[in-house]
Parts: sequence; structure tokens; C-alpha cells
Amino acid sequence: MKCKLTIITFLLCAVSFAQESPTLKVTKKVAVDDSILVDSVSINSSRFLVKLNDETTLDSSYYSVDFSKAILSFKKPIDVDSVIVEYLKYPEFLTRKYSQLDEEIIVKGNSNMQQFYKLSQSNREQTFTPFEGLTTSGSISRGVTIGNNQNSVLNSELDLQIFGKLNDKVSLRAS
Repeated sequence: MKCKLTIITFLLCAVSFAQESPTLKVTKKVAVDDSILVDSVSINSSRFLVKLNDETTLDSSYYSVDFSKAILSFKKPIDVDSVIVEYLKYPEFLTRKYSQLDEEIIVKGNSNMQQFYKLSQSNREQTFTPFEGLTTSGSISRGVTIGNNQNSVLNSELDLQIFGKLNDKVSLRAS
């Protein structure tokens, strides 16, 4: 009894693994032209056949294939109107187009790009400038200190000198 149960279990497992897996082999019938686009993505170069309508394989000296662009070109003329092309596709995860950003939201290159970002000038004139007799000069510096077993520290320094006359009687010099 135990032996029969083991054999039945084995056969059930064998049948379940015998399901057909999706194949990457593609067969297409295409019209003969100078150059034929076989697929929209690159094709595998390990298996590529061109057959005539009577299932005879065409010699490879009659055609050339650009596998990266999937283009079939005939070197010599053949006297049939269509051929059968058999080739292997790459798996879909290799030929899928990946992108970091959604292409729907990207603005295409346009000659009117300056109209998108044009800054407008103010029409008002500044007549009053506060402290117009003062002159300022100075600098600002920032630095980051990082060390072993320490936190990082941001150092900032402002050096500002102001000098000039506020009015006829008052002058200012500050540092």
C-alpha cells in the first residue's frame, strides 16, 4: 500500500511539472522587402531561421540580420512574396523599458522654452533709497568640521563693515 501511494504521488508531481512553460520562440510570416523590421526590440542571435513558404530553409548567404535593431536585409533577390521567420525573443524583463521618471510629465524640447520661465521687470522706479550715503562691504564664510567619534559641526562667520554719513552732522563707522 505504501509503495502504491508513493508511486501515485510521484506521478502526480511529474504531471504537475509537465505543464507547458511560455516559449520564447516566435514564428512570423512577413512580406519580402529590402529590409524587414522583425520585432520592435532586439532579438536573440543564437537561433534565427528564414524559411520559404514550402518550409525549406533559406541559406544565410541570401540575407543579413542586425540583431540589436531586429532588422532583416536581403543581399540577393528571391522570387517569393513572403517568407517565414523563426527567431528567439529575449525575456520580457530584459527588453522592458525602464525609466526613473514618468515620461508623461516630462516637457518635450521646445523652442518656446523661454516663454515658460520669462521673468517680468517691474515698471515702478525706486525713488527713495534708505541710507544712500552708507557703504557696506564684507564676507560670509561657512565650514563643516567632521572628526572621529564626534558629531559634525557647521561653522558660520559674517564679517561686515559699514561706513558713511547718515546726514550732514552724523557719520557712522561700524564693524
